Amino acid sequence: MKRRFFLGIMAVLTTFAIVCVSGCTSDGSASGASKEPPLISLTVKPDEELHEISDLLYGIFIEDINFAADGGLYGEMVANRSFEFTRLAKDDGFYGYSTVGKAKYSVISDGKGLNQNNPSYLNVINDSSSPAGVANRGFLDGMCVKEGEDYRFSVYARGKDGYTGPMHVAIKKGNKELASGDIKAISGEWQKYELVLHSASYADKGVTLELTIDKGSADFDMISLFPKDTYKGRENGMRRDLAEKLEELHPAFLRFPGGCVVEGINLQKAYDWKDSIGVDENRKPLLFNGTYGDVACRRMGQNIWTDETASQDPHPSFMSYGLGFYEYFQLAEDIGAIGVPVINCGICCMIQGNGSGVRAGNDKMQRYIDDALDLVEFCRGDKDTVWGAARIAMGHEAPFQLKYIGIGNEQWGDHFFKNYEAFVNAFAEARAERPELFEGVELMFSAGPDDGDSGSGTYKAAYAEAARWLSENEGQDISLYAGAIDHHYYNAPSWFLAHNDYYDEENYSRSTENMTDTLYGGGMQVFLGEYAAQSNTLEAALAEASYMTGLERNGDIIRMAAYAPLFGNTTATHWAPDLIWFNNHTVTPSVNYYVQKIFADNAGSRLLASEMSGAELTAKDISGAVGLGTWNTAASFDNIKVTDNLTGKVLAECDFSKDKDLDEWNRVSDGNWSIKDGQLLQSSSRTNTGSFGTTGTAAYFGDTDWTNYTYELDAVKTSGSEGFLIPFAVGDKDNHYFWNIGGWNNTVSCLQQVSAGGKSDQMAGTVKRCAIKRNTSYHLKVVVEGNRIKCYIDDQLYVDYKVHFGTTARMYQVVSSDESGDIIIKLVNVTGDNLQVNLDLGTSEVKDSATLHLVAGDSSRNDNILGKEEVVTLKTSVLTGIAQNFTYTAPKYSVSVIRVERK
Repeated sequence: MKRRFFLGIMAVLTTFAIVCVSGCTSDGSASGASKEPPLISLTVKPDEELHEISDLLYGIFIEDINFAADGGLYGEMVANRSFEFTRLAKDDGFYGYSTVGKAKYSVISDGKGLNQNNPSYLNVINDSSSPAGVANRGFLDGMCVKEGEDYRFSVYARGKDGYTGPMHVAIKKGNKELASGDIKAISGEWQKYELVLHSASYADKGVTLELTIDKGSADFDMISLFPKDTYKGRENGMRRDLAEKLEELHPAFLRFPGGCVVEGINLQKAYDWKDSIGVDENRKPLLFNGTYGDVACRRMGQNIWTDETASQDPHPSFMSYGLGFYEYFQLAEDIGAIGVPVINCGICCMIQGNGSGVRAGNDKMQRYIDDALDLVEFCRGDKDTVWGAARIAMGHEAPFQLKYIGIGNEQWGDHFFKNYEAFVNAFAEARAERPELFEGVELMFSAGPDDGDSGSGTYKAAYAEAARWLSENEGQDISLYAGAIDHHYYNAPSWFLAHNDYYDEENYSRSTENMTDTLYGGGMQVFLGEYAAQSNTLEAALAEASYMTGLERNGDIIRMAAYAPLFGNTTATHWAPDLIWFNNHTVTPSVNYYVQKIFADNAGSRLLASEMSGAELTAKDISGAVGLGTWNTAASFDNIKVTDNLTGKVLAECDFSKDKDLDEWNRVSDGNWSIKDGQLLQSSSRTNTGSFGTTGTAAYFGDTDWTNYTYELDAVKTSGSEGFLIPFAVGDKDNHYFWNIGGWNNTVSCLQQVSAGGKSDQMAGTVKRCAIKRNTSYHLKVVVEGNRIKCYIDDQLYVDYKVHFGTTARMYQVVSSDESGDIIIKLVNVTGDNLQVNLDLGTSEVKDSATLHLVAGDSSRNDNILGKEEVVTLKTSVLTGIAQNFTYTAPKYSVSVIRVERK
């Protein structure tokens, strides 16, 4: 996963985001054909089936980011249950714990622990006459227990120095005991002890699990507490409320476990599926070689999303592997999906890491190939196979469904392609030798972190590599090379509106004969493994919905698609936006969630021909005001001038000769802005990224209607770690472009976009090496001409980019049918107006009522906030007055799905 965006249509975005038409939200209505034709007409051709739509089109992707697994979906309530945390955690191996009474403790790794996979354990000494021990506070915002609920406690323990006394267990809130139980005696050897604790009341703050002993000494490991009421009642199971939200999406597939966690910051910290299966206490947490005191050992390594630079991360993210490949496949089965695993390709993360790894032909590469081959055996093998027997021993005698395996995540380049081809060759041999296991299993390969919009970059290279393989293996089906190519992109809402035609045939060829001739490649099935419009507002959700009509329209080439990331929490968020927000006791689906749900609930199996007229918008030139800004940098600015490109007229200029000139600038930052000696100074070298992470330290100036202009200024960096941010096409602080000069620790120049309050990353085709010197004056120039942007430093061209306008509309649509023969009409109204649509169903053989599924709001800014009443949900009602011709009023800011039954 990588933040990856592209430019879109600012004029359209500004219309949707800023100019909101007031009025009440309609629930949608249908009526007979209007005497005066409405602005929009939709004609359906119910007997003209264009092609089948993938039966796996809408699914979900879970990565252990934002504590989605440990501390989230995985029901374990104890943080650091096996004492394997590292130096990145506060208190190291004692992270998450505190002492109770006069206990003394030490975390030991001396080869005498529970097993070699979990070498560290806790020793407690109580020299007092009162019970003493340790308490665990849980993950993130702590534990939550519910009145009347049961909780499964377990621990491995042994008495030390002859202690055979009791072990006291309690769930407490402060000094108040909510639940308790005793183990009457413990032995001198490692043994598992279990209790069921019944909570007498509810608490979600300040709750701890206490484990104490009488006077003496004891060792502990794998201290665990699960709600008994897990999803499907499974031990070692999932948090029920979170898992039920996944089931309610009716996903066709579940991609797991990543994402970047598959790759690791280095290969030592990459995900290993074989360590994630088996008896829970014998699983090997994600480990790396290290030391504990003077003892060399293997200790739990951090999830790639942990802050690598923090020595005392308050919420370090580590993977216990309690939620492992067995549980992922079981979860997929439980929610009615197929599992789509992703495994390491022998290369670590190329974005966050250095992309190092082993190479095809090297003996060390065989381990990664074997992992992929053995995974097939784990899923499909019987009791007479090594890995099939391992699955059966865990309790699942029937095979797991397995169709696709992703090889690598967001990798690209020659190193990756050669490694990937080694997997392809190995699977070809396996199909020939063991067809009963390997027939029908297809590999998928990465197109990298680009979205292909520039017609070059990592996408183009990936398709070229597939074309090379096809030419060298004449007569072979491309699916033997890859069942699908994995696309990932995270773009501004406007990008999704403008790219509804991304996978249409004129852009994405269905023939392998011209795989590299079209803009985005062609011929191969696509797995859109990760995408999002970078905001949890209704505006972004509708942009995604508009794009999903294009995915469904091209369901012959799009095999699977998944929003990402899936889970987010408010205590320690690595990435936002997210589909589902949670804390220790509450879960709230985002607006985007209901868009995903309405599409998945009403997935069609065949695309019907349809035509809409009257909905298209005329693309406008890029427009907006201008600005100044920095990121963790102090700077001075002077000689501001904005000139009309057509007339040469100076639209505005400012030389900061007067103090009141500052009043003309709208400051939306924490910067220290002042005028001195005819210059505008921003003297703070630190940016509050929590409050101004999308804008930086910025100020805006001018007219939002400006188009076709040249913006010039002089800038000097006085201190700090980066360079300048130069906003332009500014609608407001939540909607604009900016030129980042000296970004990423003073290494690059690039364009970025802020849309609906979400900020893009470096935009492909605009990135160039750049470092800004201190106390040096730079003349900066941004030229906006229609849809073209040029940026200059001291008259040297740094950016020359054309915005892809595409075809934008007030309303987007797709029409399909399912196995029952229903006509399924999906309409996405992205405007602030209620829009009337005249529908011609093309047949009179329909029932006079239809089912309406509706996601709608009253503002493009609607956002479902965790813990508050949801503003936007999915509602279902009945439409009457259905005939061959009828008029439907689509509410403003809405997704409507009308299911019409045929007689």
